[in-house]
Amino acid sequence: MEKYIETQATSVDLAVEKALLELGATKNQVEVEVLSKGGLFSKASVRVTLKESAADKLGEFINGVLERMGLKSRAQVKDENGTIRIEIAGEDSNAAIGYRGEALDAFQYLALTFLNERKGDFKKVVVDCEGYREKRAQMLTELALRLAEKATRLRRKIALEPMNPFERRVIHSALADSEIAHTESEGEEPNRYVVITPIGVELKDNRPIKSSERDRDRDRNERGRGRGDRRDRGRGRNDRRERKPRGEEQEAPDGNVYRGYITGEDDFVKPAPMQGPPKFKSFGGKKRF
Repeated sequence: MEKYIETQATSVDLAVEKALLELGATKNQVEVEVLSKGGLFSKASVRVTLKESAADKLGEFINGVLERMGLKSRAQVKDENGTIRIEIAGEDSNAAIGYRGEALDAFQYLALTFLNERKGDFKKVVVDCEGYREKRAQMLTELALRLAEKATRLRRKIALEPMNPFERRVIHSALADSEIAHTESEGEEPNRYVVITPIGVELKDNRPIKSSERDRDRDRNERGRGRGDRRDRGRGRNDRRERKPRGEEQEAPDGNVYRGYITGEDDFVKPAPMQGPPKFKSFGGKKRF
């Protein structure tokens, strides 16, 4: 919706200045329509309309796309120092993000296409939802550091799965000052990926090994399952056998105290007394005389 104001003054210039003051805008941001130039006994009258900015038009466009997609989320657009930031929030935020941010990347591509068609000043566009970009960047940074250590330990190159330009920049930035590995991008869009190469070690094989997030998650889960209690090893997960309770010192009906397994309410297992001297088994050879 256009925002305008009508003002009057003794001259057209004074009327325009009065309108700009009330709108808090400059002459480049408004359109001026002279309603009356005024005269000896009348004042000049103007209508000053605030121009719709690129951010406002882009916000209307993105919200229209969200509405046509049937999503209840809405976008707020801000122009910050030449960078247009679009924040999407609402009940359908997960759908707006998509798998690993694919939906956000699609929104960002649409926003750039929309601005290019207007042939205005070039602006950088960043589309985010519920702080996903920052969380994703933190995760990728930690991933890059772990894979750099792995590449050094294995003395092999590690190729990550294809990523968009934003994610590749995060990987490059995370290892830009690393002393153990460096990065480079290979392949063509949209399958361009990052290769992490160890520094200062002789490579076992110049061919990079592939590393995907799914494989890493699966390996991490399997390692976690292997850290169970050693006492339970050998017993299946569905083994329902009851363990015999460890015997405690109990007082028998005869007044003696025994240690053993409880076999009944008043049943006690009494160890049999040893008869004769203890016998020892020898593992040496037979002595010859």
